Amino acid sequence: AGSDYTIGVLQLTEHSALDAANDGFVKAIKKSGLKVKIDQKNAQNDQSTCKSIADKFVGDGVNLIYAIATPAAQAAADIPIVGCAITDYAASGLVQDNDKPGTNVTGASDLTPVAEQLEMMQKVLPDAKKVGLLYCTAESNSDVQIKAAKKE
Repeated sequence: AGSDYTIGVLQLTEHSALDAANDGFVKAIKKSGLKVKIDQKNAQNDQSTCKSIADKFVGDGVNLIYAIATPAAQAAADIPIVGCAITDYAASGLVQDNDKPGTNVTGASDLTPVAEQLEMMQKVLPDAKKVGLLYCTAESNSDVQIKAAKKE
C-alpha cells in the first residue's frame, strides 16, 4: 500500500490564489487514483529557501516537482516540473519557447488578456488620457505584461 510516486510541491508563499492552485492540484492527484506521496513545502517568499527546498526534493529523488509561482519553478528546474501561476515560461528562462518548450518544464500560464483589458478600459473610460500601471521590475512576469501593455 506504498506510494508509486512522490511529488514535491514547492509553493513560493501563502496567498489565496497560490493556495487554491495547490489545493486543486492535490485534489486532482487524489482523484486520479494514483498511489502518490505528496511532500508539501512553502518557501515563505524567500528565493534562497526555494532553491534549498528544490535541491532537497532532487536529493530525495522525487518524481515530479509541482512549482507554484515563477521563483519556485526557477529554483527547481533540475527534474520534471509542472508549474502554475507563471505568466511566461520562456521569458522566465524556464523553457526555450512557450509553444515548443524543449525542457522538462510544463504547466499553465496566468497571463492576462492585456489587449482585451485595455480595450475594455477604453470603453469604460473613453476620456482617459493617461494610464498608470504598477509592476515589479525584478519580476519577469511583470515585465512581460508591461511590454504587452505598451505595445497595445
